[in-house]
Amino acid sequence: MSTYPHGKLDLLPLDHSAEGSVARNLVVLHVTAGPTAQSATATFKASVAPHRVSAHFCIDRDGTVYQLVDTGRTAWHASQVNARSIAIEHAAIPQKLPVTDAQYAASAALVAWFCAELQIPCDSEHVMGHDRASPQDRHVGCCEPTLSVAKVIGAAQVGGAGASAMAD
Repeated sequence: MSTYPHGKLDLLPLDHSAEGSVARNLVVLHVTAGPTAQSATATFKASVAPHRVSAHFCIDRDGTVYQLVDTGRTAWHASQVNARSIAIEHAAIPQKLPVTDAQYAASAALVAWFCAELQIPCDSEHVMGHDRASPQDRHVGCCEPTLSVAKVIGAAQVGGAGASAMAD
């Protein structure tokens, strides 16, 4: 497992993910539709088969990164690309509670680290929102305007620095 050095482990039960057998080549960004990482984790834990949901990471309002699923396992977050992607949730509520500067900074640092770990380009073909990564899920509005994917990518391209300066 790759453990993000700047995160906290809060692993979900193993039955909330699957063995990973495909190389990861995509990072998918999400917003939780809840105000805290703890509320997202509670939602994940309460989900039941066959509709369990999970994410590899969740970033709280203060920028704390929680690792929820081993990166060697498949999280269930974007049906069409689960097997080949890493999921990053952001505690925010679409149209009501936007992502904070601290979350942008943490997200950019995490994306930069993962792109380096996976040896993939840090660009819009390899880092995208749920709505674009898995359009059949019909998650229209995940992430824009609550979370600007372009802002995360731009800051990640400079090593994760400068996300706060890029905030609107």
